[in-house]
Amino acid sequence: MSTQEFRSLEVPSKEIIDEARAFVASILPPTPLVECEIHGLRLWLKLESLQPTGAFKVRGALAAIHHVAENEPGRRVVTCSAGNHGLGIAWAASRLGVAATVVVPRTASPAKISKLKDFSIDLRLLGESYDEAEEAALEFAQEQGARFISPYNDTYVIAGQATLAHEVTEQLPHAAHLVVAVGGGGLASGAALALEGHACQLHGAQIEQNAAFSEIFEGRDVDFGRLEPTIADGIAGGFEIDAVTLSILHAHPFDLTLVSEAATKEAMARASADAGIVMEGSAGVALAAAFQRADAWDGEIVVAVTGQNISQSEFREVLNAYAL
Repeated sequence: MSTQEFRSLEVPSKEIIDEARAFVASILPPTPLVECEIHGLRLWLKLESLQPTGAFKVRGALAAIHHVAENEPGRRVVTCSAGNHGLGIAWAASRLGVAATVVVPRTASPAKISKLKDFSIDLRLLGESYDEAEEAALEFAQEQGARFISPYNDTYVIAGQATLAHEVTEQLPHAAHLVVAVGGGGLASGAALALEGHACQLHGAQIEQNAAFSEIFEGRDVDFGRLEPTIADGIAGGFEIDAVTLSILHAHPFDLTLVSEAATKEAMARASADAGIVMEGSAGVALAAAFQRADAWDGEIVVAVTGQNISQSEFREVLNAYAL
C-alpha cells in the first residue's frame, strides 16, 4: 500500500480549511483569550489548556477524524503521539464513533498516559522514543489498512489546528504577534494559513536541546540521536524531513526562537505565580520565547497556552525550583 493511500499529505486547500473551521466550531466553543501581566510583560494568553483534553491538539484530531467518518466510514484510524495528539484522537474518535489505535512511546508523560487509559481505544505503549513509536504505528496502519493520522504531517490535522489562529483574529483583531510552540509544525503551519491577509506576525518557539524542526527548517543536518530529554515533551522527538509543514512555513512569514530548558521552567513558574495559569512544558516554551523577544516587538502579543497536561509531581518540582 502506498503512502498516499493511508495518509493525507497535501497542503490543505481553502475549502478543507473552511470545512474544518465550521466543524470544529460546531463541537468546541472558542477557548478564552485573556489579558494578563507576567514577569512585567503585558500579553494575551490563548487558553487551549481549557480544551476537553487539556490541549489544543483536539482541534486537528476532530478535523481529521471527521474527514474519515464522512468519507471512509468504518475505517480504523491509527496515530502515534507523545500524549496530547493521542488524547485528541481518543476524544474525537469516541465522540464521532470511529475505531482508533493510539501508539505512545513508553517514555511519554505519565499524566498523559493515565488520561489515555480513560478512553475506549486500542492503546499501545511501544518504543523508547517518539521515532520508534511512530515507526511501529506506521507499520500497524499499513498492515491493518487503517488511516494514519500524524500529529503534524497531515492535511486535515493542519486544517484543524488553523482554527486556533482563526479564533485569535476574531477575539483580538488587532493582535500583532502570535507565539506558538513548534514540534512538527502542525499548529504553526495551520496558523500561517489562517493568518494569510492579516497583519499578525507568526513566531515559533523550540527548546534548544530538542530542536529538530529548527535545524531542518534552516537547512542543516540533524543528528536525531543527540536530541536530549526535555520538560517540553509534547514538542520533543524526531521529525519527518519531507513534512508538508516545512513547505507551508517556508512559503509564509515565520521565524523561530530557541529557548533554554531553564527559561522554559521559569516561564511556567511565573505563569503560575503571576496569573494562576498551569502550563505544561510545551506552552512554557512559547511564553519563554515571548519574554526573550518582546523588547523588539510592537503591538499586542498573544501566546498560545497549548496545554496543561503535566503530572503534579513534575509541576511541583518546577514551582519549587523557582520559588517566585
